Amino acid sequence: MDGLVDVLLLLAAFTLVVRSNSERDEVWALCLRVLAVTAVFAVITNVRGLPISLLLLALALWLPSASRFEKLPPSDP
Repeated sequence: MDGLVDVLLLLAAFTLVVRSNSERDEVWALCLRVLAVTAVFAVITNVRGLPISLLLLALALWLPSASRFEKLPPSDP
């Protein structure tokens, strides 16, 4: 049951981030992102959420760095 709550919180955080990307109002988008970060923080600070925390850390380390995209030449439209 505890794992289900963690998964639901992560799904809610993902949904909030996706929704914040489509919002025109910047204040509301920021509010949605803060709620998403709070949901993820609730999962990773929990003792039972250690496996999920490790998976999220592995995902964050797997993501490409920003410097890789800065070195790409600009594309012509």
